[in-house]
Amino acid sequence: MEWISKRAYSLWEEAGHPHGHDVEHWAQAVLEREEFERVALSPDARPVRAKKPLIDIAAGPGGKAAAGARAKASKAAESKPI
Repeated sequence: MEWISKRAYSLWEEAGHPHGHDVEHWAQAVLEREEFERVALSPDARPVRAKKPLIDIAAGPGGKAAAGARAKASKAAESKPI
């Protein structure tokens, strides 16, 4: 209800503050909200699951070998005494 009220007010402002058109602005806001909810709840509007990338960009230019080297370096850093 608050969204509709704010949208109707916005429509009134955009129209130049005309007198006596409040019902039209309210009806337009209601239609916009209904359309928004219809689209938002539609199965077609739901995001599709992300597909696995074809390449692993995080591995860097060296690919898996570079990723393995970073993992070894990380483990070595963890085992060093402070």
